[in-house]
Amino acid sequence: MKKVLAALACLAAAMLLLGPVGSCAEERSVADVLVSAIENAAELDLSDGNLKVGSYDSKISTKDEKFMGLLRAKLRLSSIFSQLSYREKGFTFRNGYELVRLLMEAADSGSHDISGAPFNLGDYVIYQIVLPLGLEPLIRELPVYYDAVMSTDGWEEKFETILDDEEGWGPQLNRGKSFHLAGFPKVNKKKEYITAVDVETKDGALYYSEADSSIEAWLYSFWMRRYDEGSMDMVKSVLDWLNDRLDEVENAVG
Repeated sequence: MKKVLAALACLAAAMLLLGPVGSCAEERSVADVLVSAIENAAELDLSDGNLKVGSYDSKISTKDEKFMGLLRAKLRLSSIFSQLSYREKGFTFRNGYELVRLLMEAADSGSHDISGAPFNLGDYVIYQIVLPLGLEPLIRELPVYYDAVMSTDGWEEKFETILDDEEGWGPQLNRGKSFHLAGFPKVNKKKEYITAVDVETKDGALYYSEADSSIEAWLYSFWMRRYDEGSMDMVKSVLDWLNDRLDEVENAVG
């Protein structure tokens, strides 16, 4: 039972940030593939000494700790996503959020007696997924972009305009400039946040390249896609729950 709940926690956390997932091969379960993908992503060496970060049109500074934290989170999530090549029929993004909500309710009810041992789902998500994957910067920053969206007059129509400008692979993000031109504020003003980057590790374990995206585009488009699927309120409540858990960890350490 403990293994099942742990796998559900992994699945729920990944669904929150990745989208629909499934097994890469029929003989392997969704949970097995996902746990393996998370472990592989957590083991990536994304230290400064092993990362080469560049861009085709400008020099990228790696001195901004928040930018690098968000970039590392994006790289690890991209690694997980690339390992989940098969999508299970009938398992949608919204199904994943509903699973997260169930886990939230379970975690908030206290520790659970599983095979004679207490097992707190909130602790599991934080200590086994969020912190090992370095997702805290992302979980902290997404509500900031939510507030930026909510503070913009006519944000629904602005999202619709960007979504309508789709050319096969999705809306044109223009490295975040599409959101700025539509009237959304620049949340992070340094050029690194609106620059498409190329990243590779010196040990050859990872290569990642952006063309139309950037950190700013990624974070705004996260909420645009949640708007498009009708899950903004649900996702915001999940992020609030995760941030509360992270606050508890920081207070305990402090």
